[in-house]
Amino acid sequence: MTYVRVAIAYLLFLSAVQAQEAHSYSVFLTAKENVQQLDHPQEFLSERALLRREKQNIAVKRSDLPISLDRLEAIEDIVSYQGRHSKWLNSVYVEATAEEVVALSELSFVKEIVPVSGHTYTTTSINPVNDHGIAADQADQITLVEGLHNLGYIGADMVIAVLDAGFVGANTVDFNDYSQIIATRNFVEGGTNVYQGSSHGFSVLSTMAADKNGVFVGTAPFAQYVLVKTEKELSETPEEMYNWIAGAEYADSIGADIINSSLGYSEFDNPDDNYTVDDLDGRTSIISLGAVAAARTGMLVVTSAGNAGGGAWNKLTMPADADSVLTVGSVNQFGIVSGFSSRGYTTDGRIKPNVCARGEGAYVYRPDGTITPANGTSFSSPIIAGAAACLWESSPSATAQDVIKALEVSSSHYYTKNERIGYGIPNMKFARFYLSSNPGNEISVYPNPFPDHLIFFLPDDNTTDISLELRDMYGRIVAREIITGRRYQFRWVPGEYIAAGTYFLKITRGSKTQVTQVFKI
Repeated sequence: MTYVRVAIAYLLFLSAVQAQEAHSYSVFLTAKENVQQLDHPQEFLSERALLRREKQNIAVKRSDLPISLDRLEAIEDIVSYQGRHSKWLNSVYVEATAEEVVALSELSFVKEIVPVSGHTYTTTSINPVNDHGIAADQADQITLVEGLHNLGYIGADMVIAVLDAGFVGANTVDFNDYSQIIATRNFVEGGTNVYQGSSHGFSVLSTMAADKNGVFVGTAPFAQYVLVKTEKELSETPEEMYNWIAGAEYADSIGADIINSSLGYSEFDNPDDNYTVDDLDGRTSIISLGAVAAARTGMLVVTSAGNAGGGAWNKLTMPADADSVLTVGSVNQFGIVSGFSSRGYTTDGRIKPNVCARGEGAYVYRPDGTITPANGTSFSSPIIAGAAACLWESSPSATAQDVIKALEVSSSHYYTKNERIGYGIPNMKFARFYLSSNPGNEISVYPNPFPDHLIFFLPDDNTTDISLELRDMYGRIVAREIITGRRYQFRWVPGEYIAAGTYFLKITRGSKTQVTQVFKI
């Protein structure tokens, strides 16, 4: 009894101190809105400061603008203390309690709250793309808007190479408010003209690159794109696989981060060239070997699973069987696997497809400028490729293989994976947290603040039992559970009727124990 009293007293003291004590934070804000002031720099910079910039050909930038008083006053009304702020860093120094941090995170213009300890609270900020239009549903299905776009991750500084047939329409249709096609290459007819023959590549491109606010916004509207034609429209020959490899090598040479390939091969005009389903081991077809080689350069290779589902072939088409590439199948608006989506696994038992996205009734641009629904893993693949670009943008130190793992771990069928849906439909919000939380060190807990459930990301595939214990501010246990046989990720619902507030979560796994402060909202 004495031990219990001491333990509760200690937790009560710890809880009270941590809840009431204010800590130092940098509050980073979303992009400044008073950009019209850039036309009158003399209002916030001296003549001498302007002259110094002029001498060195340095433009007055948004970082020179002052932080608006409305934002500063809103923050001051919440925190225990507000100190200096930096217009260059667009951040404010504050000292705040845990409850005040939660209140700050609800301000629409707050992007990140970074304590001195280094832990980051990230919250929804103003979305630079306000309305995704007709593409909203296919983006929301993978939680892209909430998980990445709302935080400002929209593909900036990422380069995506699109290997496809022709791109008719990409140079004539007004589908993006600024030009982001940085290079083209034609490995079929030669030269750089890719705006001929087929429009398939343009429809594929539009799912990522479209940026017409309120009409159609793709999954990576601010990325840069390289258009590479490798496919002959009117024939199917093995040479096209070498065109693909040449295109991948070109993408590597110009520094592409991601390849999207909505192409697949299994049968050719000459039946003697055909592959069999037994060849789906990732090491037999020349294009699959090329895809693996591309992945080994550090590029993220995203490929469609194929549209052979339900047919005589039924299985993946090459290079979807390749190891270390991200193979994408198709689902409809209800998350049900499309009948045409090619099935896995590979012949050596690897999980394919890796993930799925909207490929049935996916909205795309046509070469006449219309937007229509289309069917095919050709479109689920770029939807994921664009989303992966935004995900990678959020954690630039990650590797391509880290991005694949984050997408898999976050997906809907991670524990019930199968040959139809693979690991399932990714949740970009979870994937971002997994990728940024450095899961190699300890168990990561998400979201925080949490509504009614917590997601746990484990650092390895060890199935050691995990003991969870949630205590309130008075040291009382409000929920506990033993989790068995889980790897990589699991979900815990500690109770529907836990009151909002601050809690301490004790996690014990084998000989290791960690305590994490969590906030119930």
